[in-house]
Amino acid sequence: MKKILWVSRHILTDEQLNDLKRIYGKFELETLDETITNIDHILLHDADVYAVVLPIDLIAELKNKTNKEVIRPVSERIKISDEKNTNGETEYKFKHKAWQRIVKAEIIVENL
Repeated sequence: MKKILWVSRHILTDEQLNDLKRIYGKFELETLDETITNIDHILLHDADVYAVVLPIDLIAELKNKTNKEVIRPVSERIKISDEKNTNGETEYKFKHKAWQRIVKAEIIVENL
C-alpha cells in the first residue's frame, strides 16, 4: 500500500480523494498543512507519493531532490454568478479536474 503525503493548507476535496483512489487504489494518507519554505521539511516525511500544492520553484526543487513520485492537483475555475459579492468581486468555485505527475522540472529563480 502506498503512502501519500498531502502538502497543502487545504484539506483534500472528496473529488481529489476519489481520484487518488482511482489512481492508486488503497493508500495511507498523511497531511502536512503548513506553509513550506524548505523542501527538506517535506522530505523528512517518508512517503511514496508527494501530492503538493506549492509554488513551481519549490515543486522543481522537490522533484530534483527525490526519486519518489511528485503530483499536483489541477482545478478549473467556474463562475458561480455574474453578480458581484459584497466586496465587488465575481464569485467562483474550484472543481477538481485531474492530478498531474511531475515528470521533470527545472526552474531557476532570482529575486529582483
